[in-house]
Amino acid sequence: MKRYYAAAAGIFAASGGAFAKLSGHEMLMDLFLARVLLIGIMLLCNSASMTLFVKSLHQTTSSMVPTVISSTFNFVSSAFLGFLLVGEKTSILWWVGMVLNITGLWLVASENVENNNKAKLK
Repeated sequence: MKRYYAAAAGIFAASGGAFAKLSGHEMLMDLFLARVLLIGIMLLCNSASMTLFVKSLHQTTSSMVPTVISSTFNFVSSAFLGFLLVGEKTSILWWVGMVLNITGLWLVASENVENNNKAKLK
């Protein structure tokens, strides 16, 4: 399975959310064209996200691995984009959740690789 499709889907989903957040920023309230442009970019990002996610689903027999990969990359990307674009801060609890999420991703992905290797040996 090409896991980078699922990873890119998560990144595009986070980007779409960031552009949506920026389109409603108080600084842009008087700039109608800029808001429309940001909403258009958000729609493109969300379309790319769904397209890539469906491609990742087509390359596996289980939807669990692409879902976990996409969700984890969305989670991480949202945090970094929030910090870079609007100065959002994250708490210790958020970082604990991040570590648990990445650990879950590692467990799911490594189990899937192990099962694929066993299937090839048969």
